[in-house]
Amino acid sequence: MVEIDFDQAELVIVRLAQIASVFGQQAGVGGMETAGNLISYLAKHPRDIEPCLRFGIMELPLDWHERGSLTWHAMNGKVVHPDYARRARTIRKLKRDGHGR
Repeated sequence: MVEIDFDQAELVIVRLAQIASVFGQQAGVGGMETAGNLISYLAKHPRDIEPCLRFGIMELPLDWHERGSLTWHAMNGKVVHPDYARRARTIRKLKRDGHGR
């Protein structure tokens, strides 16, 4: 069993909420959705936890919001896994560039 320092966990959650709130406000998107994206990304890229908590989202790769591990509801109501979305985007780009004929 992993021991959890709940005092530190509380600080991490509060900090993530602060980062998501500020970014969401600046970007014109919801803070809750941004927080979910942050958790999704950081779960898959734990080496980026420290820079993100220290300095904010600007320390993450530009496409951080597309590189997470959690599913989401698409506009059509379907649950989408990020791996599927990344593959679909690559296929669309290849077709657009004339490679998928």
